[in-house]
Amino acid sequence: MREIRDMQHISSTIAKNATANLLRGGITAIVALTLPLFLTRTLDHDRFAAWSLLLQIAAWATYFDFSLQLAVARFLAGYMENGDQGRRDSLVSTAVALLSFASLIATASTGIVLWQLPNLFRGIPAPLLSELRAAVAILGTSAVLVLPLTTFSGVLVGLHRNEQVAFAVGGSRAIGAAAVLVAVRYTHSLIVLASCIAAANLLGGMVQVAIARRLLPELSVSLSNVRSGMAADLAKYCFGLTVWTIGMFLINGLDLTIVGFINFHAVGYYSIAASLITFFSGAHGAVCNALMTPVAALHASGQIDRIQKLILKATRITTIVNVLATMLVCLFGRFILQIWVGTAYTHQALPIVEILMVANAMRLVANPYAFVLIATGLQTRAVAQGAVEGIVNLVASLLGALWLGPIGVALGTLVGAVCGLAWTCLLTVKHTTEISLGRRRFVGEGIVRPFLCSLPLLTYTAIMSQREFTVVSAALLGICGMLTFLLIERFGNILPRHAHLTKAAVEVE
Repeated sequence: MREIRDMQHISSTIAKNATANLLRGGITAIVALTLPLFLTRTLDHDRFAAWSLLLQIAAWATYFDFSLQLAVARFLAGYMENGDQGRRDSLVSTAVALLSFASLIATASTGIVLWQLPNLFRGIPAPLLSELRAAVAILGTSAVLVLPLTTFSGVLVGLHRNEQVAFAVGGSRAIGAAAVLVAVRYTHSLIVLASCIAAANLLGGMVQVAIARRLLPELSVSLSNVRSGMAADLAKYCFGLTVWTIGMFLINGLDLTIVGFINFHAVGYYSIAASLITFFSGAHGAVCNALMTPVAALHASGQIDRIQKLILKATRITTIVNVLATMLVCLFGRFILQIWVGTAYTHQALPIVEILMVANAMRLVANPYAFVLIATGLQTRAVAQGAVEGIVNLVASLLGALWLGPIGVALGTLVGAVCGLAWTCLLTVKHTTEISLGRRRFVGEGIVRPFLCSLPLLTYTAIMSQREFTVVSAALLGICGMLTFLLIERFGNILPRHAHLTKAAVEVE
C-alpha cells in the first residue's frame, strides 16, 4: 500500500510540475505566436527579418549557462531531502559564481558578433545595420546580466516550485511582448523594441531571486560558500549536458544565421516556420522537464524498476503526441499560416514548417529518455550522441543551404534528427544499462507499437495532405481518428483502463 501511495505522490508531483511548465511554455508560446501576428503586418519585410535575427543572436547567451540550472535543480532536490544546508548553500553560491564567469564569456562572444555583423549578414541594408547592431548590444547585455540569476530558476525547480518559475518567466515575457506591441504602434525602431524585451528579461530574473529568497530565507549566497569541490562536481555533472547544449546550439541556434548568411531576405520566412516548431518543442520540453526531480528522487532511493516503467510510458505517449502533431501540421499548416501571418509568408514558410515538424517529431521521441539520463546523472553516456547529431545537423544544413537555399537548412535538421534518434536507439540505450529496458523493448514497445497504432491517421495524412478539405474528407478523418483511438486503447498500453485498480495496475506500465 505504501508503494502505491508513493507512486501516486510521484505521479501527482510530475503532473503539477508538468502543468506549471506547460503554463510557462504556454505563455512563451503565446508570445512567440502573437508577436509575428502583428509584426509581420506592421514592419516591412527586411525589418522583420532583422528582428528575427536579433532575437536569435540574443538567445545565444542562454547557451552559456552550460546547463548549470538543471544541475542546481537536481542536486538541490537531494540536499533538501537530506536536510544538508551546508551543501545547499555551497551549491547555490558556486553556481552563481560559475554563471557570473560564464557571463563574461558571453559578453566577449557578443562583442565578436557585433564586430563581425556586417560580414555575417551582407544582405542587410546599410541604414538597418547600425540599428540592428545597437539592438543586439542592448538585448545581449540583458541576457548576460540575467545569466547568473538563472541559478534561482534551478533552486525553485529543485524545491518543486515550478509554478513560481512559470509566474516569473512567463509573466516577464508577457510584459515584454505587451510593451513591444504598444511601442510598435509609435515606432519601428529595433532599438526601442529590443529595450522592451531587455527590461522584461531583467525583471523576470530579479523576481525569481526574490521568490527563492522568500522560500529559503536562511539560504546564504556568498563568496565564502564557493567551494572548488562543488565546482568540480557541477563541472563533472554538466560536461555531458554542455555537449548536448552545444549540439542544440548547432541544431537550433544557427539555423537563422545560416539562412541570413546565404540569403538575408529569406530570414523572415524561415523564422516564421521556426517559431511554430519552437512552440511545439518548447511545450514538449516543458512537460518532459517535469520528470527531473521525481526521477532523481526515485534514483536516490534505488527504485530503478519504476524509472524503467516511467521511461517506457513517457516514450509511448511522446511518440503518439509527435505523430498527431505532425499530422495536424501537414493537414492544416497552410490554413494556420494564412490566418497567422498572411498569404505573403505562407507560400515560402509552409514547406519549411513541414520538414522541421517531421525532424523535431523524430528527435523529440527520445526526449523523456534524455531527461531521465539527466535526472540520474548518466548524461555523460550520451555525450557522443549530442555531438554527432549537432555536427551532422550543421554540416548537412550548410550543404543544404548552398545547394537548395533555406529549405536545405531544414532538410539538414531532418538528417541530423534521423542520426540522433538512431544513435539513441542503437547505442545510448545500450550504454545506459543502469536504467535501460534494453534496445528491443525500448524501440519495439516505446516507439514502434504506438507508431503502428497511428497508421490509420498517418495513411490519411499521406493521402489527403495536398487536397482540399471537404465534408467527405472530414468524415474520413473522423473514421481514421476513431480507428487510431481504438488501436491505441487496445494495443497502445497508454490510456488508463477500468481494470487498473490493483497494485500491479497502478504501477506505470
